[in-house]
Amino acid sequence: MPKLRYTPDEDIAVHPESAIRQLARHFGSHEAGLPEWLKNSADAYIRQQVPREGRVIVLIFDYGRRSRPASIACLDFVGMTSQDIEDYFRQWADPQAAERGMGVTGLQGGHGHGGKAYMIQMFRDYAYLHTVSGNKGCKYGVPGGELVFGYIPTLEEGRGYPVPDPQRELENALGELRVRFRDLPEAARASLDQGEGFTLVRGVGPKGYRNRIGLPHLIDRIVGDAQMTRTLQLCDVYVVVNGRLFDQGQPLALPEIAPMPGAEEPKEFVIPVALRDPVSERMVSTTGEGRLAQGKLTLRTSDKSMRWRPRVFRHNIRFMARSDFCGEIEMTELGVASSYRDRMYGECLLDALEEYKQSDRRRLTESPLTRALNDWIRRQVADYCRQFESRDRRVYDQRERDTLSQINAALDRWKNPLLENIMRGLWGPEGERRRVRTSLSLPAGTPTRVELTASHSRAGVGVSIRPRVRFFGAAGNRVRAVPYQWVSSDSSVAFVDHNLLTINTLSTGIAHIHAEILEGRLCSNSIALEVVDILEIRIQPQQVELCSGGRHRFSALCRLANGEQTTDIYLAWDVGNNAVARVSSAGLIYGFEPGETRVYAGDDRCLSEPAIATIMPAAGIEAANRRQRAYPRVLISNIDPDPQTGELVQFTSEHPPVVQRTIDVERGIWWINSASPLARLYLDRGREYGCDSREWRMYHLERFIEIMARIRLSLDDRQGEGMSYDAWMEPWDETAARMQEQAASSLEGFIMGGRLPE
Repeated sequence: MPKLRYTPDEDIAVHPESAIRQLARHFGSHEAGLPEWLKNSADAYIRQQVPREGRVIVLIFDYGRRSRPASIACLDFVGMTSQDIEDYFRQWADPQAAERGMGVTGLQGGHGHGGKAYMIQMFRDYAYLHTVSGNKGCKYGVPGGELVFGYIPTLEEGRGYPVPDPQRELENALGELRVRFRDLPEAARASLDQGEGFTLVRGVGPKGYRNRIGLPHLIDRIVGDAQMTRTLQLCDVYVVVNGRLFDQGQPLALPEIAPMPGAEEPKEFVIPVALRDPVSERMVSTTGEGRLAQGKLTLRTSDKSMRWRPRVFRHNIRFMARSDFCGEIEMTELGVASSYRDRMYGECLLDALEEYKQSDRRRLTESPLTRALNDWIRRQVADYCRQFESRDRRVYDQRERDTLSQINAALDRWKNPLLENIMRGLWGPEGERRRVRTSLSLPAGTPTRVELTASHSRAGVGVSIRPRVRFFGAAGNRVRAVPYQWVSSDSSVAFVDHNLLTINTLSTGIAHIHAEILEGRLCSNSIALEVVDILEIRIQPQQVELCSGGRHRFSALCRLANGEQTTDIYLAWDVGNNAVARVSSAGLIYGFEPGETRVYAGDDRCLSEPAIATIMPAAGIEAANRRQRAYPRVLISNIDPDPQTGELVQFTSEHPPVVQRTIDVERGIWWINSASPLARLYLDRGREYGCDSREWRMYHLERFIEIMARIRLSLDDRQGEGMSYDAWMEPWDETAARMQEQAASSLEGFIMGGRLPE
């Protein structure tokens, strides 16, 4: 092919403002921006070859007061000169800025704009750096909403001005944050004595916060950021809040993760030189066609589930290229259907990933190589999980299977009239029926379309949302649910809990949510979820009276930070007395027992004044709401086959004693987990128990009672949104007591001697 002949332009035409805003878009949250400031401080120490004990960084949070806005600042003890500012700091998108021509190894580096991007986006008033190197000082910053930095207040006054006493200069700078020099940790004061200056980066009027900054949640998110692993290894990071040392003056640290018994050592896998792209089905080189070294995957285990804080933020695979962090993928995104996945994390070192690093270093750029690598990692994790699952799996002989099946079938029959009687008392006068709903009428089939809807497009901070998902076949008809997962475009705004299938809002902003089925490439439509800053919430009406068994829908009028007033915001609702009434996530209150209770609505930052609900005695709920329903089924894992596939369903000790998977909700199926610790104990004949023992019969019956209580709770939430997870999980003492009373009177022969109920 002939070489193209052309005359290049003399320069590159770029629209500076649009280019900078495009570069900065990945750092539109405090959780994303603060790790950039901390990384820059850590690199400053490495450039100056400061010994490990002298590398101290202080994060300072000032909640402000009525006359002064809040502030966030980052302090290190390496100064900058005006030449450093002008040659490196003020340059956008310079990946060599961290090196500064020194050729120093061990720097984390970046793309040359993360810290500045945070400064221009996330502070309403202004952001600046105040730095001293030797006996020269500089103040350099930018007003809120602007892109062009400059010296403060003028070039002459803010650039290289004389500083006879660096400590006095720092004391004056800290005074703006209501911090005294003696309030700093001792290690920080010593670092100033040993160094030649300091750099204080400060943002005033942090967006998303008013009178209070969301600690310790923000600290958890910062520590959990994948970039922070290296920073916390290199430096001691302290936190000062309103002039006081946070966490009794202890430096931030990565959570200690003890390994799973029997898997104390990391498991390593050599990455093949070529992998298959699951989309194109073509082989892709992982070594740059032999120019680069082979990579390595290292999987580590945790003695506890990593789906909760503080370990959740390390529940991922960190990608490294040339020993530099370049991205991550959450373990839950790999699509591995095993509870042991929740106890794993790891690192993947592959030099070929360098060119797929994005500016925020959160995700790798999608490409044949990254798709092939993620698919290969998924298979290694799944294989590793199966090793632990096989260790937990118990093989039952035919007699045990038959006995357990007979007991379970008898209890399943016993529960149906009892459940019907309970439902009759809840929803209508004596003699009227309302059966339990399932969706067994929906046919099985392969979904070709997934439809996602949500009751609200906006939500407060710190609430949990579960949109509605429906599955459709090729003919356009609804089919039964299949396993799926949520995907959020911005985890700093809306974080996906893959175990509870909820979306948890974390900070203000917009995230796009869609659902993906686990087996296949089918995705739903995407919905935009905006998380808003709420200043005031008022419940309407303030007082309501309703009968026992009745309901009433409250609304919550929210005043937002932008001045808008609206009732269309998803909030968390709660009541003061659950025995009197309960309130759903949509503000629908249900009256149970005569009495009075307070009702609240809010999020993590704002709580309403209470409304008062008075519950009056009544005979029941109107018969107009009655519908015919079929009974749910209760099965035992590893004993009963799945009615749809005919295969045994396996759970592990990590699963709860009673399980209902996503696919089971539509089918009305509940599972008693035979692998849960107590179930395994009571089924173990070697320990003088077994399926014929009274201990197992009691345990088996208790699980039935638990399932029946959950069924009643889920059916009590009739909002058109399907079964509520929160409703399944809330205990209901009154219901459980009535069920136990019935069991004691009708199942004494079964409990004492094993005689099956008729």
